[in-house]
Amino acid sequence: MATGRFSLGGSNLAFVAMVATAGAIAWWGTTSARGGEPPAAGTATIAPAVAAGDLPQSRELARGSLPTRLLVPSVGIDTGVVEVGVVVEKGRATWETAWRAAGHHIDSARPGQPGNVVITGHVSVADRGNVAVFKTLDKVRPGDIIEMQTGDEVYRYAVTKVSTVEPSATNVLRSDHQSTVTLITCTPDLKQRLVVTGTLV
Repeated sequence: MATGRFSLGGSNLAFVAMVATAGAIAWWGTTSARGGEPPAAGTATIAPAVAAGDLPQSRELARGSLPTRLLVPSVGIDTGVVEVGVVVEKGRATWETAWRAAGHHIDSARPGQPGNVVITGHVSVADRGNVAVFKTLDKVRPGDIIEMQTGDEVYRYAVTKVSTVEPSATNVLRSDHQSTVTLITCTPDLKQRLVVTGTLV
């Protein structure tokens, strides 16, 4: 029967005690580090595990820049890359499309990172101001190399799969711990989506 009261079980009491103890330790650590003065309102001090100068020098630290150029040498694709996101058109949310370049979906992974780098482009255009950057994407085959540039860095992905899906197939945008790239365009008849997937090599 509900009584309007809230009771804590043994495990909940232990959890509350642990949180309170951690808070006390954190408060004591920040005040003692500043000679007993409490920290200013809205600020927090966290001691680094290592000094910045002690960090290992690694090329891994440079990974994660935005893509600026995409090449698929086997089919003659060489295009700039711009950022695209979601826009609202006539009350509906839809993905932007790049006009004179391929479009990197801003919420997808960046080259070299774990996750799925999603790039879209046109296969044909009606407007002369636009460019069909992926008009030869249907000629890509497994084993072909996709190159993505981010400034001075170049990341290479080997094509593992070429498939055709329905326009509603959002599963091709999914990401996991693997470093992959997904290139998406329309099929030549504009009815379905051509999807090329590659893995970082």
